[in-house]
Amino acid sequence: MNSSALQSRQANQEIYLGDEGMRLMRPDYFTARVRQFHDCERAFYFDLLRSTSYRLIIEVGCSCCRLIGVKNHDSDYLGIDINPSCARRLRDMNGAVVRCEANKFFKRARLINEIMRRYDGAVLCILPFNFLGTMDAPMEFLARVCQMPFDLALSLFSTSETATAARLEYYKLCGINVQAVVRTDDYVRLDCLNGFQALAFNPGVLTRRISAYGFRLNDAKYSDVCNFLHFKRERSKVFRREAYEAS
Repeated sequence: MNSSALQSRQANQEIYLGDEGMRLMRPDYFTARVRQFHDCERAFYFDLLRSTSYRLIIEVGCSCCRLIGVKNHDSDYLGIDINPSCARRLRDMNGAVVRCEANKFFKRARLINEIMRRYDGAVLCILPFNFLGTMDAPMEFLARVCQMPFDLALSLFSTSETATAARLEYYKLCGINVQAVVRTDDYVRLDCLNGFQALAFNPGVLTRRISAYGFRLNDAKYSDVCNFLHFKRERSKVFRREAYEAS
């Protein structure tokens, strides 16, 4: 994947903390296609979590904690968000929310090790609703996530014309004007006038990249609007703690 256009930058994070970013997460600004994405997302994870035995679900970029409702009753939930809308403790649902920038969370080696110890490794990390595609330097972020010992799941916008039109409609409603659509074999990127960049990744490209870190694709669902990928870490692969302590 050509990463020259995906280098370190902080524009998206700054926008997410402003008015435009707040609108991106408000239901009043969800178009029909965005609601379709959310419905498909909930269905995918509901089925996945009924067929697996995860004891902790980590939703990174949780916003309003939409996915807490699909976990099993006896499993725990941890939401990570730079500007969460939920209370810190969700006791009735065995949940908690941490206000933290995603990259900083994954750099907390002692916390990660304690999570793995407490939940005996039965942990799923979810990057919901195209979270990866709206991160600053998404490939650097993905590399950090893939060094974690968790299983991994991603929700992604498709690269189809239908999904691109849906994204353009969504951002326009949120007051974010797109000045260019950049298409490559690896992704479709929306370049916005305010500096915001939003990517939809080719799922095959992501699968190859994630697999190189010792994961195998366990389940997937593809459609014109959205794609969902679930990876299990190969337990024979030794997780090197120093790899992310030094990153």
